[in-house]
Formats: sequence, structure tokens, C-alpha cells
Amino acid sequence: MIRDWHALLHSSIPLATAMQVNVTPLADGRQQLHVPLAPNVNDKGTGFGGSVAALATLAGWVETQRQLDRAGVTEPVDIMVQRGETHYLLPITADFSAEAQLPDTAELERFQRMYARKGLARLAVGVVLHCNGALVARYEGEYVARRAG
Repeated sequence: MIRDWHALLHSSIPLATAMQVNVTPLADGRQQLHVPLAPNVNDKGTGFGGSVAALATLAGWVETQRQLDRAGVTEPVDIMVQRGETHYLLPITADFSAEAQLPDTAELERFQRMYARKGLARLAVGVVLHCNGALVARYEGEYVARRAG
């Protein structure tokens, strides 16, 4: 299934519109989410921590849905973040981006098997955030996918 991730985020999550999230596909199928600094700035003129965490959370959410799509799941699925932890490494001084890292193959297989069997599964997703080519934050999230209905 090919999705318009930009349209999906903006129609489903109003914060994505406020943050001005844009989406760029990567060669391996993952999606890079990027935002301008201006609507995501704090009182110091650097990236607001809440925006950094939100962008990372969105990138993990997209990757979780993408993995379900890759597994051939076509039914509606509710995806929720169960846990998320952001590690801030450097101040963000310009536009910034987030991209999920590919989950471990064994983790993906377990996630897909569990979802197919129970309609409920968890997936750990790591996300890296960059600004001007530098790694500025890391995020680790756990997402729950549940058959909608």
C-alpha cells in the first residue's frame, strides 16, 4: 500500500499542521519528517523540546504503520504510543528532521506474528533527529497496534 504520509498526518493529527511537518520518502521506504524551526522554537530561539519529542513520536508512529502496511495489513488499525523517551544531545538552531531506524528483523517478525494472531502487538522504534547534518536527539518509543473496532 502506498500512502500519502503528509496528508495522513495532517488530516489525522492537528499538531502536525501546527508544527508544519513535511514528509520525504527515503530510498529504503522509510519516511523522513522535517519541520521548520520558526513554529517549533522555544524562548531561547532553539528547538522547543516538546516539538522535538512530538516529531520523534510522529516518526515512530509512521514507521509502525509502514511496517503493518509491509506485512499486508489492510484493515483499520489503531496505533498508540505506549512509552516514549527523548534524549536531547545538542541545541537545535535551524530546521530539523526525524527518521525512524529500521527495527531489528526478529523484532519485526515477532510484531507481525503477534498482530496476525491476536490483532494486538507492540513494536519498539528508535528515531534519530538531525539539524544541519548533526545528530541532535535520539528517541526510543514503544507503539501498540490494535485492530480497530
